[in-house]
Amino acid sequence: MSAHTHGDPTKDGIFQGSAGGTRVAVASRSIPMGWFKVIDGRVVYSGRITREPYMQWTTTAAGAASLAERAKTVGFRLFGRTRAARKQIWRELDEASRSAEGRDAMQAAADLYLRTLSTLAYAQGLPRVTAALRRVVLVPRALGAGRARPDVHARLAQCRGFGDAPPALQQFVFERALLEVDAAARLARPSIDRPVDSSPEWILVASDTAVQWVDQIWSGAGWTGHWFVYERPRTPPTRSERKEIERAMASLRASVASIPRERRQALVKLAAG
Repeated sequence: MSAHTHGDPTKDGIFQGSAGGTRVAVASRSIPMGWFKVIDGRVVYSGRITREPYMQWTTTAAGAASLAERAKTVGFRLFGRTRAARKQIWRELDEASRSAEGRDAMQAAADLYLRTLSTLAYAQGLPRVTAALRRVVLVPRALGAGRARPDVHARLAQCRGFGDAPPALQQFVFERALLEVDAAARLARPSIDRPVDSSPEWILVASDTAVQWVDQIWSGAGWTGHWFVYERPRTPPTRSERKEIERAMASLRASVASIPRERRQALVKLAAG
């Protein structure tokens, strides 16, 4: 059994390597445990959320406003009401994330996002080729997140510890969970030999974060690039089949790099429809 852990991909300098012009995930030894990890090809919930993303969120406008609202309900504290409010909210989130209800909701959220990627492999307009008698499809990460977001949010809200939280706090938890699922799958560095499960029919065999498919105003920060989704073979590919798949992926990389940005946005719009 193997497990891959991750931290915040936007903070830890993870995307530092390159292969054929494609940025790849290089995990630093200092990267702490994330919310999710990959075990035997499956993204699984780690059992609790980590504190660092929450602390970062409390420095944002939405986070500071939430702390201010909670502080109004806190009595006198020697070290300040805001500090006490920060601790209270974190304790509640931590307890919710470790509860049976919270663990089930987080795992379901991961499964929903990954299953959405496989569903989008059938979408019209996305770049695709056939290799070893099976399809390889590029699924933009922004498209996957946008399609999965309503279902992921709804499922996480079924956990009372998350669903009863103020809207701004809910938004943080739900969005962060989506990012963490995606990051765990990417940092496992999936390949033809070591894929990450997406569904019974499809597997993730590579990722790329360099190509911008849509404006971040629409997708949100951190959703550039795409997944290489491959139709699950019945038996492990042979050496010649692996080489054929790798050549097909290289061809897709080259073709996408030459597509004008406006055309990429049009392809996402077509697939989303």
